[in-house]
Amino acid sequence: MIRAVNNKRLDLNAEEYKYYLSLTENFGHQDFVGLFTTDKNGQVTSITPPVDRQISLGVIFFILNVMMNQRLRALGSLIEKNEEKVAESCSGDNIQERLERVEKQLQAILGEKA
Repeated sequence: MIRAVNNKRLDLNAEEYKYYLSLTENFGHQDFVGLFTTDKNGQVTSITPPVDRQISLGVIFFILNVMMNQRLRALGSLIEKNEEKVAESCSGDNIQERLERVEKQLQAILGEKA
């Protein structure tokens, strides 16, 4: 779910948001200012800690963890979509039917070249 963190969109799940709230209670909101950038979908695009002030390592590791989790969630959904496509294309097919289809395609290709 997209949440507002430091006036930026940030896609966080429920556990990450709870942890964010505990970090802000302990360290304050100031550590998140200028720490990261996001896109319109709330995905962390870069992490750039400011050089003029110190930031808690807990906050930096949290943002790094969120960025990795976002990438893993995106990759997982992509894999699920591809698995569904593979299952649809292979459903009900046996080896003999697939070989016959390949032979027909090969004959069509060779027939076009002749």
